[in-house]
Amino acid sequence: MNKTYAACSKNWTGVGNKCFYFSGYPRNWTFAQAFCMAQEAQLARFDNEEELIFLKRFKGDFDSWIGLHRESSEHPWKWTNNTEYNNMNPILGVGRYAYLSSDRISSSRSYINRMWICSKLN
Repeated sequence: MNKTYAACSKNWTGVGNKCFYFSGYPRNWTFAQAFCMAQEAQLARFDNEEELIFLKRFKGDFDSWIGLHRESSEHPWKWTNNTEYNNMNPILGVGRYAYLSSDRISSSRSYINRMWICSKLN
Protein backbone atom coordinates (compact mmCIF):
# COMPACT_ATOMS: atom_id res chain seq x y z
CA MET A 1 0.00 0.00 0.00
CA ASN A 2 1.36 3.40 -0.98
CA LYS A 3 1.92 6.02 1.68
CA THR A 4 0.17 9.26 0.88
CA TYR A 5 1.36 12.58 2.27
CA ALA A 6 -0.40 15.87 2.51
CA ALA A 7 0.73 18.11 -0.31
CA CYS A 8 3.14 20.87 0.62
CA SER A 9 2.29 24.52 -0.01
CA LYS A 10 3.24 26.16 -3.29
CA ASN A 11 7.03 26.66 -3.53
CA TRP A 12 7.64 23.98 -0.87
CA THR A 13 9.03 20.50 -1.61
CA GLY A 14 7.95 17.39 0.26
CA VAL A 15 10.27 14.65 1.49
CA GLY A 16 9.00 12.02 3.93
CA ASN A 17 6.87 13.79 6.53
CA LYS A 18 8.41 17.25 5.97
CA CYS A 19 8.05 20.16 3.61
CA PHE A 20 11.13 22.23 2.70
CA TYR A 21 11.42 25.75 1.32
CA PHE A 22 14.57 26.95 -0.48
CA SER A 23 15.07 30.72 -0.49
CA GLY A 24 15.66 32.65 -3.70
CA TYR A 25 17.91 35.34 -2.19
CA PRO A 26 20.49 35.59 0.61
CA ARG A 27 19.90 37.03 4.10
CA ASN A 28 21.41 36.65 7.57
CA TRP A 29 20.52 33.79 9.94
CA THR A 30 18.21 35.91 12.11
CA PHE A 31 16.20 37.17 9.12
CA ALA A 32 16.02 33.63 7.70
CA GLN A 33 14.67 32.17 10.95
CA ALA A 34 12.09 34.99 11.24
CA PHE A 35 11.01 34.32 7.64
CA CYS A 36 10.57 30.61 8.36
CA MET A 37 8.60 31.32 11.55
CA ALA A 38 6.26 33.59 9.60
CA GLN A 39 5.53 30.51 7.42
CA GLU A 40 4.82 28.43 10.56
CA ALA A 41 8.15 26.70 9.97
CA GLN A 42 11.74 26.80 11.28
CA LEU A 43 15.13 26.92 9.65
CA ALA A 44 15.63 23.46 8.22
CA ARG A 45 15.97 20.42 10.40
CA PHE A 46 17.00 17.00 9.08
CA ASP A 47 16.49 13.82 11.07
CA ASN A 48 18.25 11.27 8.88
CA GLU A 49 20.81 10.87 6.12
CA GLU A 50 18.11 10.73 3.44
CA GLU A 51 16.84 14.20 4.33
CA LEU A 52 20.38 15.59 4.51
CA ILE A 53 21.25 14.19 1.08
CA PHE A 54 18.04 15.71 -0.31
CA LEU A 55 18.87 19.14 1.16
CA LYS A 56 22.41 19.07 -0.23
CA ARG A 57 21.11 18.12 -3.68
CA PHE A 58 18.25 20.61 -3.84
CA LYS A 59 19.98 23.71 -2.47
CA GLY A 60 22.17 23.93 -5.59
CA ASP A 61 25.56 25.63 -5.43
CA PHE A 62 24.62 28.03 -2.64
CA ASP A 63 25.65 27.84 1.00
CA SER A 64 22.35 27.74 2.90
CA TRP A 65 21.48 28.44 6.53
CA ILE A 66 19.89 25.58 8.47
CA GLY A 67 18.35 25.48 11.94
CA LEU A 68 21.38 24.55 14.03
CA HIS A 69 22.95 26.99 16.49
CA ARG A 70 24.85 27.02 19.77
CA GLU A 71 25.66 29.52 22.51
CA SER A 72 29.43 29.14 22.05
CA SER A 73 31.98 26.63 20.77
CA GLU A 74 31.88 25.07 24.27
CA HIS A 75 28.13 24.36 24.00
CA PRO A 76 26.30 21.59 22.13
CA TRP A 77 24.59 22.25 18.80
CA LYS A 78 20.81 22.62 19.08
CA TRP A 79 17.91 22.84 16.66
CA THR A 80 15.70 25.93 16.76
CA ASN A 81 13.25 24.07 19.06
CA ASN A 82 16.15 23.60 21.54
CA THR A 83 16.48 19.84 21.06
CA GLU A 84 20.10 18.72 20.90
CA TYR A 85 21.66 17.76 17.59
CA ASN A 86 22.77 14.11 17.52
CA ASN A 87 26.02 14.97 15.65
CA MET A 88 25.29 12.38 12.96
CA ASN A 89 27.39 14.64 10.74
CA PRO A 90 30.08 16.80 12.34
CA ILE A 91 29.80 20.58 11.99
CA LEU A 92 33.03 22.30 11.01
CA GLY A 93 34.28 25.63 12.28
CA VAL A 94 33.91 27.63 15.48
CA GLY A 95 30.87 29.72 14.50
CA ARG A 96 27.56 29.69 16.37
CA TYR A 97 25.25 29.22 13.35
CA ALA A 98 25.28 26.30 10.90
CA TYR A 99 24.90 26.19 7.14
CA LEU A 100 25.11 23.57 4.43
CA SER A 101 27.96 24.06 1.99
CA SER A 102 28.51 21.87 -1.07
CA ASP A 103 29.54 18.74 0.80
CA ARG A 104 29.46 19.42 4.55
CA ILE A 105 27.89 21.33 7.41
CA SER A 106 29.92 24.37 8.43
CA SER A 107 29.42 27.18 10.90
CA SER A 108 29.88 30.94 10.88
CA ARG A 109 28.63 34.20 12.34
CA SER A 110 24.93 34.98 12.01
CA TYR A 111 25.22 38.28 10.13
CA ILE A 112 26.66 36.82 6.92
CA ASN A 113 24.08 36.72 4.13
CA ARG A 114 23.40 33.26 2.72
CA MET A 115 20.51 31.44 1.12
CA TRP A 116 18.41 29.48 3.61
CA ILE A 117 16.13 26.46 3.89
CA CYS A 118 12.97 26.24 6.01
CA SER A 119 11.28 23.03 7.11
CA LYS A 120 8.00 22.03 8.71
CA LEU A 121 6.05 18.85 9.23
CA ASN A 122 3.37 18.39 6.60
